[in-house]
Amino acid sequence: MKDSSFEQIIKNGVLVLEDVFPKQKYLYFPLLYTTIFWMLRRPGEWKKKIFSWKVWSDPGRVRIKPDEFILFFFDLNEDLSRQYRVEVEKKDMRALRKAFKCLYPVIGLSDPFLTALFFDELNNRDFRCIVSEFSRRVSKAVHDIDTAKGRSRLVAGLSLVFENLASLNASLLKRYSSRKAIAGLVKKYAAKKND
Repeated sequence: MKDSSFEQIIKNGVLVLEDVFPKQKYLYFPLLYTTIFWMLRRPGEWKKKIFSWKVWSDPGRVRIKPDEFILFFFDLNEDLSRQYRVEVEKKDMRALRKAFKCLYPVIGLSDPFLTALFFDELNNRDFRCIVSEFSRRVSKAVHDIDTAKGRSRLVAGLSLVFENLASLNASLLKRYSSRKAIAGLVKKYAAKKND
């Protein structure tokens, strides 16, 4: 297969999503990336994983994490530790717990939907922006997806993307399946529609 096969699959995925979400372009990358992520890891469960919309850990589980766990989380990542240095030094657990609730699913659990939804912020290492935007952006995404007209078209379109991806050579798929590669292709084809 030619290398352009993967690009064509992404392009077709963007076209499907433009039909279902003409004004919600911000959802294209998270939905396509999540489909690819779950296709590679759990092909039998991809649809269930994508449409369960439990894209972040249970807030109750986050609330019961001990202070030591949260402090360790902020120490693990150098950029995160630098941005929250004052809060960590003061052991401001109220502020750290609030930030942890948003950052742990994105950084700690590497949820595919959330890592795609906050792709730019992660690339810029802007963790405070993730925290400030988290509730609004996640609520908006869940609402837009749940209220989408043509949900059956969305399922059919993502199923087609999944089937086409499954037919690709495994090494070709792995070469293109990084978040950055997929983000670049989605942005490229979503932008072409506007030209």
